[in-house]
Amino acid sequence: MKKSPPKLNLDRKFPDNMTTAHALLLKAKNGEKGNKREKPYAVPAFNVTTFQGINAAFRAFELLGSSGLLAVSNSAIKHFGDGDPVFGLELFSGYVMKKAKRSNVKIATHLDHGDYISDKGRKVIQSAVQYLTSVMADNSTDKAVNRPMPLGDNITLTREVVDMAHPLGLSVEGELGVLAGEEDEDTKSEFSTYTNPDELDRFLRDTGVLMLAPTIGTMHGPNKGKPGHKVKLNIPLAHELLDIANKINEEIVFVAHGASTLYPNVVEYAIQQIDTQEDPSSSLQKWLDFVGTDWDQIKGLIEAGFCKINTDTENRQTFLSALLGSISTNSAKIDIRWYDNITTDALTQSYIQKLIMSGNYGIWYEPKINVGEFRFDLSKSLDDLLNASR
Repeated sequence: MKKSPPKLNLDRKFPDNMTTAHALLLKAKNGEKGNKREKPYAVPAFNVTTFQGINAAFRAFELLGSSGLLAVSNSAIKHFGDGDPVFGLELFSGYVMKKAKRSNVKIATHLDHGDYISDKGRKVIQSAVQYLTSVMADNSTDKAVNRPMPLGDNITLTREVVDMAHPLGLSVEGELGVLAGEEDEDTKSEFSTYTNPDELDRFLRDTGVLMLAPTIGTMHGPNKGKPGHKVKLNIPLAHELLDIANKINEEIVFVAHGASTLYPNVVEYAIQQIDTQEDPSSSLQKWLDFVGTDWDQIKGLIEAGFCKINTDTENRQTFLSALLGSISTNSAKIDIRWYDNITTDALTQSYIQKLIMSGNYGIWYEPKINVGEFRFDLSKSLDDLLNASR
């Protein structure tokens, strides 16, 4: 008889104010805010690549009383660790834990797009299990030959991660189907495949994952389609997949990858700055070509059980746009902390905006600002925006 996957160990005690991604997502799926139960919301997973990104996220979480989910990719941990991903995991997790200890919200740390296929990928996941509270085992694509991984192999490899992580109390995210586009040098694919409903039941039962990233038409990267054309997601398929998952275990939650939206005001602000500079890199056209996923489509996913919304591109764009603005204002500021503060405040604005859009506020306590009054505006200081919304 085939052995059942191990259940997630709920008795694991994490450091102060740390928890698993699944614990935060299950609250979101059930609409839990404090002692109330409202409509489902989503927890944006902010992919962070710098310490200032972590600082900005914490400020946003604490202003809104939000559940905090910080994700790192393979390229991010290599950056944190000066080329050593394991050292990067140690630095990242240690920094977040110290921040969380001084916070009043719950925080989860998550490895994004870890794989258990390559030797390097296995080493990273094995290390992530020691340092983080949640890991993704993305075995949907054999990157060595650029083809979808056979279902049986995806199940076997993902199950190995579940067998290792669940007894230690770490939640595991799997992926079924292939997502097109490029997130960074370690996460890209030239093709995509929808998740097959007939394969979903077997994958969930045999792996035991409680978090799943199905593919329903989202894309990685800043160019999710042609300018002027709306991205169309397969929302009916998302609901069909949710029905299957709920029959297996209602605690299974879905994850939306490649779901970054596009902030028109950020693009407009960047274009204004580029117009004042002599830039031979054709960057203006690149900004005009950016295409994100419309938020009304993402709201449809939240209604279909997608409680984790991966968020990266729009935050990178916000950082870059603010940096362009700071250079336009003063390109000879010797105190580089001035630029650091401007870009960190811009990231905080972007994080606040996405948390409000996702409904992820007032989870642990009432927001410290009036969420209905907050207006994302890179031409104004963060303090001014916060004061206007109090």
